[in-house]
Parts: sequence; C-alpha cells; structure tokens
Amino acid sequence: MKKYEKMYHELRKKYSDEEIVDSMLIPADLTKKEQAELAEEMREIRMKSLRETTEDQQILSDVMRLRFQIENYLKKESFSPQKTFGQYLKEYIRIVKKSRHEIAEDLSIHYTKLSRIINDKEEPNVELSYRLEKHSGKLIAAELWWKLVIKKQTYLISQDVETRKVEYLKVKNQIRA
Repeated sequence: MKKYEKMYHELRKKYSDEEIVDSMLIPADLTKKEQAELAEEMREIRMKSLRETTEDQQILSDVMRLRFQIENYLKKESFSPQKTFGQYLKEYIRIVKKSRHEIAEDLSIHYTKLSRIINDKEEPNVELSYRLEKHSGKLIAAELWWKLVIKKQTYLISQDVETRKVEYLKVKNQIRA
C-alpha cells in the first residue's frame, strides 16, 4: 500500500472525506513524464502571468524583492562594501525606471548630493530615509534604509584602530574597571 493511501485510511477513521479534502492537499504519485508535463504547464502559466503583468505591477514586485534583499542582508550577513545604502539606492533607482535627476527632484535633494551618496562618497541623513520610505509607497521602511547606514558605521568603528588610539589619548580620569 502506498504511503498516501495508508495516511488516508488513518485519517478516514477520524474524519469524513469532505473534512479531509477541506483540510489538506494530498500530493499525487506522478510518473516522471507526468511531472514533466505538469512542470511545463506551470511554466506556461507563469510566462502568461508575466506577459500580462503591467509595468506598475512589475515595479511594485521588484521594490518588494529589494526590500526582502535588504532585510535578509541586515539579518544574516556581515557588512559588505558591495551592499551599502548607496548600492541599494542605485538598485532602487533602476527598479523605478527613473533617471538620477528625476529621483533627485522627486526626493527634493540636489543631484550632486544624490550622486555622492550613491557612490558612497557621502553618508545620507535620516531625512533621506523618510523620503525614500514615502517614495517607495512605504514598501521599504525608513528604518530599513537607516539600518544600512548603521551597519556600515558599526563596521567602520570596529575597524578604526588609529582614531580610537588618538581619541583615547584625550581622555582623563577614566573609570578603573
């Protein structure tokens, strides 16, 4: 007896067929050929769905994808110079299909300042995080944008031995531990 049939008979002792159907999906035992046919059918459905997706829906989907990428990076990875606020902002601009000049205007920020932030020559302020939150339709929260800045700053502080030494020399009457 196949394992799903055995499972069905066990469930049948406690529940009616309608209750079983309503509560679970029992996978079918398919041959390789049937699996390939179903996979092809699903691919066709996905491709049709993609063709019917509007540009606005695609942008929203890509913004959500970017948000999940930021969240995953912030949770799981250590600081990476390739994953800075500026790099994610650059990707966001690509997703919304606007020029840097248009985004600068949308965010009420000077184009040069935006360019410096994108190229990691200047750090953004918290106000830019608020503006990006609003611009993204609140799909990417200001807190996520700001945590990218914090992650970089935390890394830089942990690596800055020289400045730490210089600043230590300026301290008087330290607490003895």
